[in-house]
Amino acid sequence: MKVETYLINLDGSDERLERATQQLKDVDWAFERFSAYDGRGKELSTFENYDDDATKQELGRRLLNSELGCYLSHYGCAEKFLKSDADYLVVLEDDMKINADFKKSIDQILEYLDTHSEIDWYLLNLASKKKKLAKDITQCGEYSLWHAYYFPIRGLGLIWSRKGAEEFIALGKTMTKPVDIFFQTWLSQNGKGLGVWPPLVKPAGLDSDILGTVASQGVSRKEKENRDSSYGMKKQKRMWRDRWAAMKHKYFA
Repeated sequence: MKVETYLINLDGSDERLERATQQLKDVDWAFERFSAYDGRGKELSTFENYDDDATKQELGRRLLNSELGCYLSHYGCAEKFLKSDADYLVVLEDDMKINADFKKSIDQILEYLDTHSEIDWYLLNLASKKKKLAKDITQCGEYSLWHAYYFPIRGLGLIWSRKGAEEFIALGKTMTKPVDIFFQTWLSQNGKGLGVWPPLVKPAGLDSDILGTVASQGVSRKEKENRDSSYGMKKQKRMWRDRWAAMKHKYFA
């Protein structure tokens, strides 16, 4: 079983890289830095696979250029993973804080999944904020491994199977939503997401690059996203659609 780890880090974000590197060294976890796609300051029209009309139709707003950069960074990680001979990929964002038992726990979880091929899964979330519409699979030490039928929204720490990465590359090329919302919708619909509780990865409490960029320009996020009057209704519709799909997987599948 071969596992690769990519740490997503913007060029020039040296303090974040140093902090994340030290955490991973402390738990003896090898990783490779993945140079994040920097979408800040770019015009939306320059993003080749961004569909602005479809985004506004579904979300009632447009995406921020930094959101597109985040999406492309995760997409690039999946592409690179599939060019390797690794069986699994751990993706971490550099504003994360990992638990002291990270290595031991990840090893246990992947060993279990590798020996239980009957579990059909695409993506495992290591940073769940809440455990909703879930079904426990097994206990790995102090952590519960579970079917995350309503896939958690955080993308700080993820583990890909090769099959999941292949599907993401095939279905996720055109960008119409932030990557974390894409994951939630996609995996709530197909029921192939997993989670860990309590979370092994948490936010470090660092300022968001996305919000920081908006604030520095003297505009609100709401203004920058160019939300229309349908935004709130479309958000609720999407959430209930995904929850209903999750309930069907949990209770009726």
